[in-house]
Amino acid sequence: MDPRRKNGDPDGAIRLTDTDAAMARVSAVGKGYVKDPYIKHFVPRGQLQMARPPLINIGTYLRGTAIDRLVDQWLERSAGACQIVSFGAGSDTRFWRVAVRGSDNGESKSCCFDGGID
Repeated sequence: MDPRRKNGDPDGAIRLTDTDAAMARVSAVGKGYVKDPYIKHFVPRGQLQMARPPLINIGTYLRGTAIDRLVDQWLERSAGACQIVSFGAGSDTRFWRVAVRGSDNGESKSCCFDGGID
C-alpha cells in the first residue's frame, strides 16, 4: 500500500496536510503571531499540542497575511460583489474572518471531502 494513504484513504496525504496546517495555525495563535478566534473549533484540544518552532509560526503568519491581503484587495476592488472560491481550503477559517466584517454582497460555496466540514 502507498505509505501516503492514511488507513487506505486515497486522500489521506491531503487530509494530513490540512491537519498539519491547522495545527500550525493553532501554534501561531497561541504564540501571538496571528489572531484567529475560529481555529479552535477546527482543532479539538489544540491547546494541548506542542507549539511549533518560530520558523513555522512566522511562515504561518506570512502566508496567511499575504492571502488575507489578496482577498481584501479583491473584495475592495469588486465592492464586495464577488465570489471567492477556495479549493482545498480544508480547515481554513478565512471565510468566517471575512464574514464578520459585514459584507453581505458575496456568496459562499464549500466543497469538502466526505466527513469534512460543510
